[in-house]
Amino acid sequence: MALLSPPSEEVSKTAVAAKRTSKALGTSRSEPPALEAFLQMNPEERFDLEVVNSIDTRAIVEQARGEKRVLHEVVRTAEALLPRVRAETEDPILVSGILRDKTLDWFRHSPSDRTWAETVPLRWGGMFHESRVPGGRLSRKLSVRLTGLIGQCVDAAGTMAFLRAGVTGLFRGSAMMAKAVQFSLGSKRPRFTQQVAQAYLDDLANGPREADSSLPLERLSDLARRNGSQDVNITLTELFPQETVNLLTVIDPRFHPGMSAVSIRIVPARNQEDAATYDLVQATARSSKKAGSGDAAAADVDSRSPWEREGITKKDWAVLLKDLAKRKTKLDPPPRDNPRDRESYLSLKELILTDAAARKVFLGVHWKGRPSGLVLLCELLSKGTLVPDVETDGDYLEAELDHFGQDLDGREGEWDVGHGWTVVRENGTGGGRTYRATGKAAD
Repeated sequence: MALLSPPSEEVSKTAVAAKRTSKALGTSRSEPPALEAFLQMNPEERFDLEVVNSIDTRAIVEQARGEKRVLHEVVRTAEALLPRVRAETEDPILVSGILRDKTLDWFRHSPSDRTWAETVPLRWGGMFHESRVPGGRLSRKLSVRLTGLIGQCVDAAGTMAFLRAGVTGLFRGSAMMAKAVQFSLGSKRPRFTQQVAQAYLDDLANGPREADSSLPLERLSDLARRNGSQDVNITLTELFPQETVNLLTVIDPRFHPGMSAVSIRIVPARNQEDAATYDLVQATARSSKKAGSGDAAAADVDSRSPWEREGITKKDWAVLLKDLAKRKTKLDPPPRDNPRDRESYLSLKELILTDAAARKVFLGVHWKGRPSGLVLLCELLSKGTLVPDVETDGDYLEAELDHFGQDLDGREGEWDVGHGWTVVRENGTGGGRTYRATGKAAD
């Protein structure tokens, strides 16, 4: 008996198998067993990642055991679903969309669902990556469960039965599994995307929303502690747009009227040896300094990036820079969206122009990378001269100098940067540039 259905009959045969299974098991249409629900899935119009993730693959094998044709249909369905599952759970763009959708579910339904923390971890566990409860449940990764299901069905039907069919699900399943293993070994980013996504999803599943309170993302913080904050932060910025230096937008109220903004807040570690921690905050929680107690407001301000703090003064910057130096940590870079127009940026620039001690501290704790104009200016004022290592450094420095909006009688290559400082550019014969700063700022 041939076990393989022709491709043109795939949909109809699957539907027939599902109906026969339902009739044999004596179940109702309102509550189909795992096997019937699974056979109704396809990678196009009847695809629901959460439903596929919730189906018990062990129950499928048990319900289909002894029915070789049904076992074959299970293999066909698993093989059809697996590429779609891998695409949805590995592509950062698709992963981002799924995480937003689950965050909306968390926001809307978790406050009124008393069983949320008991039922949702089972539905979402293992969707992107394996989920572990210390000393308790282990949910294998969904794509691994599907490839395992193919092998279990082949074992249940008997390998020779599949071999007699001419083209075997065993071979197709083995090739697909080999491809999955090769993909996971050859690319670190998709695999880490899955770990970050699953940690975030597990936090949502285990912590229902309580009014406007923030949700500590414990599993995401644990992942950063094990693997380093840098990789977690990079992955999060690939999944969600960066609102500020330490704030990532998950739900934008512009696209969901009547809802609060929901964001992931990155709380930098106070010690270099520690990792960052993460919270899920709502718009009202982020503005608690306006309505909360003095201590709560102070904690909220301290947890935010200094670039976002309103009214930060030169004195505040001086204290912050000294604290960073004491803890041997670096200052986070300012947002790249018009950083020079920010009040916080202007007050730091004024401190650098007027305080020699602050310039020395800043050079020890400044961020790496762009925007680099303020760092280059501080180095120039500290040393008196600056020869850029690369040509683009000169361009970045001049962009910073031009922002002062002052020159000397229209003379090109000379800038009055205020507080008694003048910067002059000297062009060498080989095309190199040297910058000299003259004057003395009053401390």
